[in-house]
Amino acid sequence: MAFRYTSPIVQLSLLALTLVLTTVVRRLLDSFLLEEPPNNINLTYDSYLPTSTISCVAGFAGIFLVNLAGIRNILLFYSFTSIIYASSIVVFYQYNHLTFHTAAKIINSAGYDISRVATLVVVLAYPSEKWKARALTTFLLLEYFAMTMGNIIAVTDHSSMRSRFHSSVAALCLACLSPFVAATIAPTHDVVRDNGVYLIARKTTLRDEIRETIRLFRNKFMLLLLPYMFCYPFLFGVAYIPFPNIEAIVLYDVGRLIVVFTSQMLDVQWASRRTRGLMALLVTSIFCLVSSILTIVIRREPMDLSGVSPSWKETEILAYVMTVALRDYGKIMYATYFFAGVASSSVELYGFWVMGTLTNDLKASARFVGTFHSVMSIGGLVGIELVTEIPHHYTTSNTLTYVAFGMSMVSFMILTWVVTRITETNDWSLGRMQNSSTHDTLTSPDMSSETVAVVAEVKYQHINV
Repeated sequence: MAFRYTSPIVQLSLLALTLVLTTVVRRLLDSFLLEEPPNNINLTYDSYLPTSTISCVAGFAGIFLVNLAGIRNILLFYSFTSIIYASSIVVFYQYNHLTFHTAAKIINSAGYDISRVATLVVVLAYPSEKWKARALTTFLLLEYFAMTMGNIIAVTDHSSMRSRFHSSVAALCLACLSPFVAATIAPTHDVVRDNGVYLIARKTTLRDEIRETIRLFRNKFMLLLLPYMFCYPFLFGVAYIPFPNIEAIVLYDVGRLIVVFTSQMLDVQWASRRTRGLMALLVTSIFCLVSSILTIVIRREPMDLSGVSPSWKETEILAYVMTVALRDYGKIMYATYFFAGVASSSVELYGFWVMGTLTNDLKASARFVGTFHSVMSIGGLVGIELVTEIPHHYTTSNTLTYVAFGMSMVSFMILTWVVTRITETNDWSLGRMQNSSTHDTLTSPDMSSETVAVVAEVKYQHINV
């Protein structure tokens, strides 16, 4: 890709820098600054009810905001919520009062989820077909690495309150830079790939968005994707096992890095796009199968909780439960954390990649991504809410886990039909535009669906670089 301002690589770099100044800094310092124990679960499946609910709502809200307000305005909004959040930590150190911080956390949670929808839409639409999975992986790893390093900092660092205050001021200063970077992001309709074709970014209205979003849920591809969106997060929530120590957290995060392998399988041109998609689906299914089996193994017998005192707090019960679990299962339990990380990141990457193969239309992509984000959050929230009491994880039967596992495997089989419809171009939403005359103009497999759209409806322009 050429390094011009409107090129995808420049725009993705600006987006990445905005996320570094907001999401990455927050993930690095959050637990450390607030002196909270690491709570490392997949970003989409938050066990905290208010933020989970916000995540569910924000995904659907993101559909309308991405298509009506635009990517740049969303990133600007998120930059300001990040500033508010960082300011709340500084205020906490100054006045030892958490009210402002609690409100700021909820506001920033909404900003984060909406911006995540916008980010995923851009990352799926801007790269060419052979770079979609790797571009998506790069942005996911920004979050994964930041969370991993943040948890390590929180556990290993014992800095004074004064040094933590100075760190919070530094985080606030970095957050204050983010609006200036976000403001330089170009409107989506100005972004041009190297093949000279504008991205498909049609103008829309609120009425059109409501109508098209409702219509989307009658689309066979969306209906077949919905079980996949819901079932694995639900399984992850039902089989949730608390992290006992930093070793388990690191193993989980190292497992998530296997998503790089999945992205290579999807992007490297060793076979047709459909074949690569089917092979990656098989590998992802195996990851989920191994993760589920290991989870069931360590939960197959009720745990002896005779040593738990009725007066203990939840944190004390958790410490006891994890000590007994590690004593009884040891290496198997650590393997469970590793494969849970492998499965969760692979499921997320693969689901978004499949949606990225359906269309290059930003409006349609936003509807898919926003729905995926919300339904994943709903699945995780419902699963976790079913096992809210910590001893429940080890004292009940595996019935819920079996049911959730069966649902997840069925969703993979349903998804297979969608994958078999993948073509070498993203022409799902463009079928109504195609005709024989436009088919005659196609010269490159990578640009054919876009060219059809441009000739039929949008605009075509070559850029002199």
